[in-house]
Amino acid sequence: MTSDATAGSGPRWAGSEPGLVEAVRDEILHAAEQRITFARFMETVLTEPGLGYYATSETRPTREGDFLTAPELHPFFGRCLARVLVAAGEASASNPFRVLEYGSGRGTLRDHAVKELGVEVEWARTDLPGRSDAPSGPADLVLANEYLDALPVHRLVQADGLQEAYVGWDGWFCELIDAPSTPALAAHLEADRVELREGQRAEVCLAAPAWLARVTTELGPGGIVLVIDYGHDAAQLYGPRRMAGSLLTYRGHEVADDPFAAVGHTDITAHVDVTALERAAAEAGLVLIGSTTQGTFLARLGLGEMLAELGREPGVEPQAYLDARAAVARLLDPRHLGGFRVLAWARPSQDGTAPVLPGFDDTP
Repeated sequence: MTSDATAGSGPRWAGSEPGLVEAVRDEILHAAEQRITFARFMETVLTEPGLGYYATSETRPTREGDFLTAPELHPFFGRCLARVLVAAGEASASNPFRVLEYGSGRGTLRDHAVKELGVEVEWARTDLPGRSDAPSGPADLVLANEYLDALPVHRLVQADGLQEAYVGWDGWFCELIDAPSTPALAAHLEADRVELREGQRAEVCLAAPAWLARVTTELGPGGIVLVIDYGHDAAQLYGPRRMAGSLLTYRGHEVADDPFAAVGHTDITAHVDVTALERAAAEAGLVLIGSTTQGTFLARLGLGEMLAELGREPGVEPQAYLDARAAVARLLDPRHLGGFRVLAWARPSQDGTAPVLPGFDDTP
C-alpha cells in the first residue's frame, strides 16, 4: 500500500469523504481477490449510512446542490402529478389513497402534489438511509421519480468476449478487468437481444428489474407503478452511438464521467434499461397502462395552461413568471427533462380491469 493510502493525502482524498474512502478501501483490501464489483462500489458510495452521497444531505437535488430534479425546478411538476393521483384515487376504493415514493429527496414532490390535491393522501417515503416509511396497507401507487438511474450498475466491456470492470485499490480506486462476476450479466444482455461491439463499454443494472418485481408485492389490486427517469429501449441504450456507456457524475451542476473523483460528494447515475423493466413488469403480472415522454406527459396534464394562468394572475412579479416560463421550457424540451421516459403499470384489479391515467394516450 502506498503512503497515499495510509495517510489519506493527495488531491483525490482532499475532495472526497475520508471515512467513506477508507471503508470502501478496506472492503477491497479484505476481499478474496482484492476487488469489488462497480455495483458494490456505487451502492456504498451513494448510500452508506452516515457517509454516502445520498445519506449525508438532502440538498443535493437543488439549485445550491449538484443537480436539479423536476420537482425542485418548479411546483408545476408536482401540480401536474397531482392530477394523476386524483385519477388514480378515483379508480381506487382505498381511503386514504396510499402513495409509496422511492427516492423522495426532501419531499418536494409530495409537498407540492398534496397541496394541489386537497384530499386525504397517505404518502410514505422510503429507500433512503435512515428513512424508511411504510404505508398502513398495500400501496395504491408506487412512485419512482429519478430513482432508478441511481441504482447500482455493473460496468461491462467487450474485449475478446464479455468482461467486467471491477474496482481495485492502488493508492486510489482503480479499474480491473476480468471475467463477469455473475452469469446474470450476459443473460441480461441476451434477454435484451443485444450484443456489445468490440471495445464497447456498457452498464447493466440488475437491481432495477429486481426492484420492480419487489414493489409489485407492495401493491394492492388495481395498484399502479409510475416510473419517471431518463432511459431508453435496449437497442438504443446499447447501440453504436453509446460505445462508452451512459454512466455520468454530477457535482456542482457540472457533468463528468469519473466515478472515482470526489467520492462521497458526487452523484453517480446511469441511464435506465426500459426493455429490462418492461420484461420484469410482464413477469410480475403487471399490465402496461402508459408509456410516453415526460414532455408529452406534462403537456397533456396541463403544464402549458398552468403557465398561462400564472401570467394572468394579478400581482405576479415579472421575474416569477420568467422563472416559471424557463422551468416549463426545460420540462418540455426533449433534449432535457422533456425527453425522460414515463412508464405506468398496474396490477389488475379483481375483475381483471386496469385503471386509466391522464397524461397518456389511449394506446400505451
